[in-house]
Amino acid sequence: MGAPLFAPFQGWLVRPQWAEQVAAAAYDSMSAEQRRIFVEKNPYSYLGITRSREDLLDGCSEADLLQFCITAFQRLIEVEAFVQSAQPTYYAYRLSSANSSSTAHPNDRVFDQLGIVGALDVDGLRDGRVLTHENIRAERASLITEHLSQVGASSSPIALTHVAAPEFTEILASVVKRIPEVDVLVDGIRNQVWGLNERETDNIQPLLSDTKVFVTDGHHRCAASLAARDAHLNERAYARTLAVLFPHDQLVVEAFHRRVPNQAERSFEALLRDLRHLGTVTELPGDTALLPQPSARGEVVVYLQKRWLQLVFDPVAQSTPLQALDVERVRCEIIGAVLGVDETAGNSVDYIPQPVGVAELVRRCDLDGYVGLVLYPTDINDLMAVAAAGELMPPKSSYLNPKPPSGVFLRTLGVGATKNLAAS
Repeated sequence: MGAPLFAPFQGWLVRPQWAEQVAAAAYDSMSAEQRRIFVEKNPYSYLGITRSREDLLDGCSEADLLQFCITAFQRLIEVEAFVQSAQPTYYAYRLSSANSSSTAHPNDRVFDQLGIVGALDVDGLRDGRVLTHENIRAERASLITEHLSQVGASSSPIALTHVAAPEFTEILASVVKRIPEVDVLVDGIRNQVWGLNERETDNIQPLLSDTKVFVTDGHHRCAASLAARDAHLNERAYARTLAVLFPHDQLVVEAFHRRVPNQAERSFEALLRDLRHLGTVTELPGDTALLPQPSARGEVVVYLQKRWLQLVFDPVAQSTPLQALDVERVRCEIIGAVLGVDETAGNSVDYIPQPVGVAELVRRCDLDGYVGLVLYPTDINDLMAVAAAGELMPPKSSYLNPKPPSGVFLRTLGVGATKNLAAS
């Protein structure tokens, strides 16, 4: 019998007294400048450890960036911000909307997701037990691979989904009747954690053995985990990676909007003319009080030079689940064919998740003359269909909201900055 896909592990939880300082929203919910300012104000935020290439300052190398991450991580270890569980376990994990209006989520969306955190078998990403749906940027995955080996820990769980058995939900519903071990607000979202006892662990583990799971967030972390596994085949710590599994019917998928270089320096009129070949194009009023957004699948709102237009794609025959998606048509027909940019190569395309807002997209486009593309979100069932068909969507095709933050859970590898700690 092969290794279980999703196993309990002897992980670490942030201590309640440190939770507000340490737990950090996803790095891509802020710009690089916003991240720098945030970490300067709060040096104990896990955001200081989840840095990306966009955080590089002039004269700063990737090695310097990783050293910043190591130093920030060691700071948390020195103050004992995390405590390790007494034995291998799963964790019930709830993400829900804050209760009061003063702490409500910026989008006023109602969230209530209850899943389980454990250690995912990395080989499942190769043998078909774990299905992915997005392309990645190789340089981003490479940095995360180095991060794993040098920091020696992971705290940003790969997000997974599955069609859950009723028994799975029933067990977790019973667990969360207890007082949570962690209860903290992160970016307006309530995070609650409960460790499963031995009986609950034994009861839920068989429900996770044969399930097929889909990656919803963390494709770069998946690629990095595979690369690290290949480089350290004889080290057990690299055989698994931190992950969280939610039932598919609890998830809310939002759009990742695109900001694309206007390489040919097209005028608004020229762009409008070129887009007419793709469908029905309508210029929107310039004094729109509310920033325009698409209201249905097949619609894209475009921004350039303080003017707006709406494109409704002409219907075309599609032979695969991927080809029917807005993100793929935008990649091929607008970003590639019209704007002349290869979205899968380099870092030329910038992504702004819907929770950050269209206003932020506009602000950034006004700084450098980029073209803004506002998309309609991909449906979770389409995401699963693409994965099941073995296809890959463009990078940043879906934003699962809310995203599990970093700094709540910790899995150590016993290498790099955690060489004096046991692998968990």
